[in-house]
Amino acid sequence: MKRSKKWIYMLFAALLSANILLLSGCGKEEGGAPEAGGQYESLEALAEDIPAESEAEQEESGSGDRIMRAYSEEERERMEALKQSYDSEEVYPEDLILEVDSAEEVTEGVLCYIRSTGEYYLPDRDLTDEELLQIIDYNFRIALGANQKTKEEYDAEDRAERAMLEEKVQAAGGISEEEAIEIGRKAMADDMGERGEGLELLMHDADKGWNTDLCVADWSEIREKDRGEIAYFMSFSCEIREGMDLEDISSYHCTVSALDGHILEAYEFMPGEHWDEPVYYEH
Repeated sequence: MKRSKKWIYMLFAALLSANILLLSGCGKEEGGAPEAGGQYESLEALAEDIPAESEAEQEESGSGDRIMRAYSEEERERMEALKQSYDSEEVYPEDLILEVDSAEEVTEGVLCYIRSTGEYYLPDRDLTDEELLQIIDYNFRIALGANQKTKEEYDAEDRAERAMLEEKVQAAGGISEEEAIEIGRKAMADDMGERGEGLELLMHDADKGWNTDLCVADWSEIREKDRGEIAYFMSFSCEIREGMDLEDISSYHCTVSALDGHILEAYEFMPGEHWDEPVYYEH
C-alpha cells in the first residue's frame, strides 16, 4: 500500500531525528583482532516492520572475530554538526561512499560499506569531514531505499516536482496547503473523535518547509474517479518519545484534493498488535 509505506518512512525519519533509532550510533565491542588493519561498525538493523526495499535488509554480522569500534567523541561531535548542515541542504559529500561486496575486498585505510554484512569499515584513524558526510549520506539513502541517489539529487528532483505541481494547482485555482490541513484536521476530528485528540501534524519534509506531500493520487486504494488528481497527503501522529515501539504509535492519514478540497482518502493506524493494518473511513 503506497501511502502507508510512505508513512512508515516518514515515521522512520522522525524516529531517527528523535534519536530513537540510530543508524550511525556506536558499534558493539567484541573480542578478537581487527581485520585489514582497521575496525568495523555495524549498521544497526532497520526496524523489522519497516519495508527496506534496499540492501539495508541484510543479515546481521554476528561474527565474533571483529571489533566494532565506536566513533570517537570528537567524531560524534563533528558528525552531529555535519548532519545538521546536511539536513538543511548546506553541505553534501563530494563523492559517494565506496561499496564493496565482502570484507576480503576492503582496502586498508579506506572507508567503505560492505554489502554482504551491512557494515562500515572504519579505518584506524580519525575520519575526515568528507568521510563522515559519506556515512550520513549513505544512512539517508538506506532509510529511503534509494541507495543509488544522493540526497542532493533526491532533493533537487523533489523540489522540481513540487514546483511543477504547485504551478498546476495555482493555475487551476486550487486550495493552499494550509487550507488542506484544516480540512484534514476536521476530518480527523469527525472520524476519530477523542482518539484524535493530541495527534499532531507530522511534517512531510521539515527541512524544505513542507507540511504535506503534494502529489498525484495514483495508488490503488484511491477511488477510480479520483486517481490522477493532484492532492495533499498528510499524517497526524501521537508524540514520538524515546523508547516507544511502533505498536504504540497511533496515527491518522488524509489525502485532500488540491483542486477543490474534497477528501480522496482517510484512514488511521491504531496502536496494538495490528498497528500496521489501516482502518479506512468513507467521505
